[in-house]
Amino acid sequence: MNRETRKKPLVFSLVIATFLTAIEGTIVSTAMPKIVGDLGGSHLYTWVISVYLLATVITTPIFGKLADLFGRKKMFVIGVIIFLIGSTLSGFSQTMGQLVVFRLVQGIGAGALATLPFTIIGDVFTFEERGKVQALMSSVWGISGIIGPLTGGLIVDTISWHWIFFMNIPFGIISLFLF
Repeated sequence: MNRETRKKPLVFSLVIATFLTAIEGTIVSTAMPKIVGDLGGSHLYTWVISVYLLATVITTPIFGKLADLFGRKKMFVIGVIIFLIGSTLSGFSQTMGQLVVFRLVQGIGAGALATLPFTIIGDVFTFEERGKVQALMSSVWGISGIIGPLTGGLIVDTISWHWIFFMNIPFGIISLFLF
């Protein structure tokens, strides 16, 4: 397998991981009224979203530094695993307090997924190739902003709000496998 052929699964892996991070904020926002209806705890409504974003913002530079020290691949895999653990636990939440804590865990993992794909692209691709790949990665954020609310509403209306978290699991596993 030549170098170019190996890059395609890597890019797909990074796109999936970035998409999981990007869509999570908008998909959960749409589902929040149903979640609060089921779990109660409306006073924690904003924390479910805020703690995820706060954890992501705080851990993004930390994962960047850890990737410099211990390797990008290792920290990316750890970040995906933490994100998936947080997603799974969030899906099993029985109270709003639990959901806030589990979203914190998910946000910690998202800190790796928000920064490391761009760093990995910088390491793997030549200067000439980076523009195309970076554009693809950046478009994921815009696409998720459109798809997230639609997907969140559809999942909540047809299945259950729990599945907005559980749906991350197969995609995260595919991302790890391709990586």
